[in-house]
Amino acid sequence: MFIRKPWYNKLNLSNNVCYDSQLKLNLVSSNPFRYPDETRVYDTLSRYYDVPPTNIAVGFGLSELIHRILRLFKDKKISVVTPTWLMATGYCEVEGINYVEGVDFSADILYVASPNGQSGRKDFDPDWLDKFEYIILDEAYGDFSDESWLNNRPNNVILCKSLSKSLALPGIRFGWCFAEEDIIFQLQQTRPSPPISTVVEEHLETLLGFLPDHIDRMLETRDHIESRYACHKSYGNFVLLKNKESFLDKVLYRTFGGVHRMSLTDLSTFKKLL
Repeated sequence: MFIRKPWYNKLNLSNNVCYDSQLKLNLVSSNPFRYPDETRVYDTLSRYYDVPPTNIAVGFGLSELIHRILRLFKDKKISVVTPTWLMATGYCEVEGINYVEGVDFSADILYVASPNGQSGRKDFDPDWLDKFEYIILDEAYGDFSDESWLNNRPNNVILCKSLSKSLALPGIRFGWCFAEEDIIFQLQQTRPSPPISTVVEEHLETLLGFLPDHIDRMLETRDHIESRYACHKSYGNFVLLKNKESFLDKVLYRTFGGVHRMSLTDLSTFKKLL
């Protein structure tokens, strides 16, 4: 029987972290007393995605990497599709970058998070491809969508991904992007040293192997909830409930604009909330 707990013991589904009771991880590093070998990470990503290492850059979390990407275009005008990730505009403010919120075709660079982390929509319009010098396509939620530009990435698209959403592991601070070699070369000139931890180096191949089953379990729950309750369609790792359903009393969630946003969990855990 599921017992209601105090708020500090409730299952926290208020942020971007999914809870998967079937995902068993052991991320203890076998040797934390050394600097990590980032070439091993590049080789792992290259094999997994079938992309040359020269088209990949990694970061200490996707946020750190996007900060570096935006800094590349400090002298450009950036159009930020809204609503969006707060730090997309925040980093522009920090770096003194000329930016505008919304789609502005007078801008040189476009930043778009698709699927959108707030609305759950797929906000990227292919017609934008020839309208901007570069498009920063934030696919942090992309593994929960039915489409990705990874296998058909145009030359002017910088495609960003992260394990924070895809595997609910924000604490390991790991993100990466795919881009043309000249962009990657510039990003490598400003990377932290090192840009990863030994935990990422030693466990990345195993973690990527967990992705398909974890994503399937989360999508199973999303489909289950959206088919039984009034929801706005979501392509992210969360559901957007139109009504305050009774099971929300047993978890932490967020409400904005009259919509209740709850991150996903595996279906067996969700059913315990009912």
